[in-house]
Amino acid sequence: MPKPRRRLTIPVEIFNREFDAKVLLSCFAAERGFSVIIGEKHEIQLNLAALPRSIYLPTNLHNRNSIVFSLLAQMGHALVGTDEEAIVYCSPEVYVKEKLGSTEFSRPNFFLAWGPENARIWKSQPQYNGMPIHITGNSRVDLLRPELRQYWKPEVETIHEKFGKIILINTNFGKLNNFRPDKGAEKKALDLARVSPSDVDEFELGMARHRLALFQHFQDMVGQMAAAFPAHTILIRPHPSENHETWRQAAKGYPNVQVHLEGHVIPWLLAADAIIHNSCTTGLEGYVLKRPVFSYQPIVSDRFDKKLPNAVSRRATSSPELIELVKTTLSGVQSAQENGSEAKTRLIEQYLAALQGPFASENIVNTLETFDANFSPSTPKLGTLLAAKSQALGRKLRRRFNAQFRMGDQNRSQRYNYLNHIFPEINLAHIEDRIKRLQHALGRFHHTQVRPLQNNIFEIFPN
Repeated sequence: MPKPRRRLTIPVEIFNREFDAKVLLSCFAAERGFSVIIGEKHEIQLNLAALPRSIYLPTNLHNRNSIVFSLLAQMGHALVGTDEEAIVYCSPEVYVKEKLGSTEFSRPNFFLAWGPENARIWKSQPQYNGMPIHITGNSRVDLLRPELRQYWKPEVETIHEKFGKIILINTNFGKLNNFRPDKGAEKKALDLARVSPSDVDEFELGMARHRLALFQHFQDMVGQMAAAFPAHTILIRPHPSENHETWRQAAKGYPNVQVHLEGHVIPWLLAADAIIHNSCTTGLEGYVLKRPVFSYQPIVSDRFDKKLPNAVSRRATSSPELIELVKTTLSGVQSAQENGSEAKTRLIEQYLAALQGPFASENIVNTLETFDANFSPSTPKLGTLLAAKSQALGRKLRRRFNAQFRMGDQNRSQRYNYLNHIFPEINLAHIEDRIKRLQHALGRFHHTQVRPLQNNIFEIFPN
């Protein structure tokens, strides 16, 4: 009797952040005989009852996943410890508080870490139960490597054709300027503080005030950059969770300012003559890509700033200083990587594995393959399995019913618009195009196929 096909399930939360990297990981896995279900996280979670038993790679280990993780366990899936936001934070303590679930952290069969620092933090948690932590790197880092430049070439050329020379401003104020007006932890903290200051956590209020001041400085800086660099398009790329209208208002009256969130950030980083951010992952990504990266820090806080991306960037504490630094770089007086140093290289290596040598995706698949070969899950009892599938199906039907009949029209519209904003409707051609570009860039994956399963869910598998 033939051995059942190895299976992975890879949910994607934010399309522009994760999808290309997880298609790459899926191709490496298919090359090694895995069948991979990949798609929008919300849809995959609603269709748990239909999932074949698999190794499940979540986007994070937050407690809000408790129902999903419990159902997966009851249905015989193996859970991997992964986190898409495990490297950029104010402090390890804040990361643990905001991102790690105290109960869910003990569930995974093993962990896949971005780098040594990620592994160190996970091992230090009281809930850590000794399961293996493999320092593999993350497939998102693979997309930054020189071997994948060809993959991005068509998009970089399109950006240049459409916008000419660009200076890229990346923003990450989703907790203040959220796409949904009733969301955003920092906005809520400020609103509550105006009514009842004693009811707001001191750190959260301090963070909200710090971020609000930065938010206002960034809006003011847009016009100053537009005036200082009239031959460039000043392109604002908001975080996927942000309300773009705020930035359109900041751009109003400046013909060389545009607001866009099209596609993955990497081709925009590659196309930009200068990249401006504050405490943003794109600062780290830009540095790894050897692009000129500037951290705009008109106010500075050791407590609230996210240290890693700022540490690898050239820092400016005022708009005039920022403008002068960018002008110096554009004039060729200072090269894009003149701010590089051995200390920064060592710092990066503590956070990001697989910048050289085997791809992170290959490391991950090697780990998954070894685990799969040695893992002998007990088949769930029929009653347990049927009960879990019934609960998963009931959960799906309740959510569909509530969305259709119990949500107000405004809430339903906001939720639909937000989900479509962070993961738009895609078809088979979208994913086929990405696989073809990977085949061309790396000269492999030619025996990989893809087929649609459900709305925004696909299967990538070996032929």
